[in-house]
Amino acid sequence: MRPIAIATLKEAVRKKTFIVMGIVTVLYLVLWAVLLYYFQNSSIQHGGEQFMALATVMITQMGLQFSSMLICLLTIILGAGAVAAELENGMIHAIISRPLGRTEYVLGKLLGLGALTVIYATVLYAALLLIGCAFALTTVTTLALGQILGGWVLYLLVPLCVLCLTLYGSVSLKVVPNGLLMIFIYILGNIGGMVEMIGNYINSKAVVSSGIFISLISPFHTLYTSAERVLLPSTGLVGEMMRGIGGLTGGGKPASAAMYVYIAVYTLGFLALAIRKFRKIDIN
Repeated sequence: MRPIAIATLKEAVRKKTFIVMGIVTVLYLVLWAVLLYYFQNSSIQHGGEQFMALATVMITQMGLQFSSMLICLLTIILGAGAVAAELENGMIHAIISRPLGRTEYVLGKLLGLGALTVIYATVLYAALLLIGCAFALTTVTTLALGQILGGWVLYLLVPLCVLCLTLYGSVSLKVVPNGLLMIFIYILGNIGGMVEMIGNYINSKAVVSSGIFISLISPFHTLYTSAERVLLPSTGLVGEMMRGIGGLTGGGKPASAAMYVYIAVYTLGFLALAIRKFRKIDIN
């Protein structure tokens, strides 16, 4: 399993997709720094303390969400062909012919891509916080260590959950259809958040239930909003205003303990299905 994990990690790093996404990430961080520079020197500073606080929260939210989308997109692109590409080009025959179980093969793919995802997400998360500190962004400078660590764990869980689903798709579908389907499912979670926000706004239980149902199909956005709740203000006037507008993609009430259990079962379930499916594939 370890050799597969190491080989998967090295192969992913050498891919042009990873290099391009790395360049995009650097450009995004530069843009983030420029945006904060102009934000700190804009006339919005004179708009009142509460308005400034709300604007600071919203710009922080925007930075965090777009970075999470970048990570999930990279995870989907790299994971879509993790197994499917080797099934299509016949490379799988040389790998499975060695003394390696099929379960170890899938878990090795998960560990390799998971390690890359964790490193990439951690570097991006740290960079966002450091840039925020450099520009004295109050939403960052006032964070306690517990908030930073809690937000980091939830921030990492989003792409790792996406990876488990993508691996199942990689075992079941070809590379391109799998990639497109995973991107659609990921976006669906954001739509679910918006639907739930609209339902809360118009006080419609039917619409809220629709948003929750969509979130059950794509629970990734629920994890992301949990990270936001840990990192961003939840009390006072700013917290009330943020709950009222629902953020960039909506956000209803905090997820229940049952929802977190569901997400764990969802993630581990698709990983188990990927292993089961791969063990039944006729490679010969």
